[in-house]
Amino acid sequence: MRKNNREKILQTARKLFLKYGYNGISIRAIASRARLTTGAIYFHFHNKKDIYKTICFEAIDILVNKFRTAMNGKENPLQKLVSIFDSYIEFFYEHRDYYNILMEFKAAYDSEKNATRSEIAHRMNELTDITCELINSCIEEGYFRNIDPKLLSFLFAAVGEGMLQYKKLGLMESMKIDYSEFRKFMLETIGTGVRE
Repeated sequence: MRKNNREKILQTARKLFLKYGYNGISIRAIASRARLTTGAIYFHFHNKKDIYKTICFEAIDILVNKFRTAMNGKENPLQKLVSIFDSYIEFFYEHRDYYNILMEFKAAYDSEKNATRSEIAHRMNELTDITCELINSCIEEGYFRNIDPKLLSFLFAAVGEGMLQYKKLGLMESMKIDYSEFRKFMLETIGTGVRE
């Protein structure tokens, strides 16, 4: 029963965070909507930040698994690198709730320095670590010139995120830019700067 309550709290909180944002809900609101007492919430979580952190960690776990699954079966590190970009786009479409919660978290904590933000940023480093490993393999196998893997990983993440934001705003559609064309253009353009 208690384990079910924990999942019920997380499901309820995900819906409320999406609808009202991090700052728009309270522990009481989560408890009320989940039909639990605030004591039941505090049995599983220290506070609202702890609930939010747990949901963000779930999102990151989904992304890490998507990255690893997509890389399986790819022959070389360059193909694997492309597959993780595609996985991020899939995550956006298949897990929009988690994606939006991660974006909300970034916005809600933009001006704060706190341990929860640091923990989430640290966990997100798992994603860049995967990308850095692949970039190192691309360098070792001669696909890329000797380039800083961390900076290139950050560039890939920024391009992917920027593209998703423009897509959400409808700018790609308005400009009649096809995703597959953009992806090909991006890879060719970035490729000319990182290849030997």
